[in-house]
Amino acid sequence: MKNNLLKNLKNYSNSDFYPFHMPGHKRNTDSGQIQSIYQYDITEIDDFDNLHQPEGIIDAAQKEAARLYHSEETYFLINGSTSGILSAISAVSEDGAWLLVARNCHRSVYHAAFLNRLHLCYMNPELIPEYDMAGQIEIESVRREIEHILSEEDAKIAGVVITSPTYDGISSDVKAIAELVHSYHIPLIVDQAHGAHFGFHPAYPESATVQGADIVIHSVHKTLPAPTQTAIIHKNGDLVDSIKLQKYLRIYQSSSPSYVLMAGIEEALRIVEEEGYQKLQKVSEWHQAVCGVAGKLKYLKVCPLTEPGKVIISVKGAGISGRQLYDIFREKYHLQMEMASGTYVTAILSMMDKEEGILRLIEAMKEIDAELSQLPKADATLPEKIEIGQTDFLPQKGMELWEAYVAFCEEIQLESLPQRMKKGQLLAAEFVNLYPPGIPLLVPGEVIDERVLQIIRQYLKNGYNVQGIDNNKIKVVILPEEGENYEKN
Repeated sequence: MKNNLLKNLKNYSNSDFYPFHMPGHKRNTDSGQIQSIYQYDITEIDDFDNLHQPEGIIDAAQKEAARLYHSEETYFLINGSTSGILSAISAVSEDGAWLLVARNCHRSVYHAAFLNRLHLCYMNPELIPEYDMAGQIEIESVRREIEHILSEEDAKIAGVVITSPTYDGISSDVKAIAELVHSYHIPLIVDQAHGAHFGFHPAYPESATVQGADIVIHSVHKTLPAPTQTAIIHKNGDLVDSIKLQKYLRIYQSSSPSYVLMAGIEEALRIVEEEGYQKLQKVSEWHQAVCGVAGKLKYLKVCPLTEPGKVIISVKGAGISGRQLYDIFREKYHLQMEMASGTYVTAILSMMDKEEGILRLIEAMKEIDAELSQLPKADATLPEKIEIGQTDFLPQKGMELWEAYVAFCEEIQLESLPQRMKKGQLLAAEFVNLYPPGIPLLVPGEVIDERVLQIIRQYLKNGYNVQGIDNNKIKVVILPEEGENYEKN
């Protein structure tokens, strides 16, 4: 083997690229005591406990984490927040039940619904038009959809799932939503993957663990100084069975959990407890500084509505796309952003950032803004209200997710879709989404129409990575009357 991955990682580590992206340790060697991987990489040997039946040091570490986050039970996740979301939803699922979810939820929520054969009902977040961003989930939207589901005879709601904060740093009123949901005796699951730092400084929202959520999932690696793939899950109240939750955690996590990752979780939480307030204070100040500079610029704007750990730099109305801005930051200034959207880029700030990186970002923003009028314009015009997961846009459902995802299918060129649409309804056989963060444009079983096709084409034209589109082809369900001899997904 050539060890190209290791070689490239070393080269990138030794370069001057600055990380405005996950993981939260920012490749900062001050992140903690874990610097050499192999000397700490062991298995379940004497005196080191077992994640799947903790009775010693792991049990103690999880109880310390529960104390820190004010939760009744906390468990380490070494398969990321994805394993926590899969476990949480599986623990509340019942055959034929409904799952009420925010449309901008993570793809793992859809996978959990698929595995448990749940009917999905969506809540669309409000749109923040000035920045083409998803806003919060309104409590009336939750109430309306609950009542809609329960109006059906014998309907059962397994749970409500919201993402707070969103990938862009917008939080919903978790406390009010929890109170509403509990009035129907329904559990609330909060994907707070991007909010593991919440609750440790007044400039940030409170943690969902103290706002009434029954299950909260935190990605430790996203905003705290922990290795990629680390997370924790919290459980409160009696609406979720602890035994069932633990059972599914054993199912969805490796039977050989990494001690490097578990130690990384523990070390990150130690830093949060001992140094979190001071470090988060600095992040808040840096965020204010970036916003202050942006307020004096002509083209670049920074959304003031996010929590301090997210910097949303918008080019809406400036004549270029978010992808162009992303590329300029990376190629000219060696500033690696977290992601590009249609009209903005997202930068993540964490406790391990350094002032040098913030100053480089500010200077780059000033230079780009000064030169923006001279840059070639992109055809960044997108159909009105198409930031998927961020609007009232919702494709029609033609088949249940769990049926479509394993149905016979074929690949069709995008150029051939309009002609095929004339012959009958076309249903997606695969998720189609911008990634990250995996918010679906199409869910398996949803109808592919001209509007959806227009959106896909425009994203591809503007250089975005659209998962589910391979070599300009999309997978569609072969309906029973259309023939046989097709392989299943």
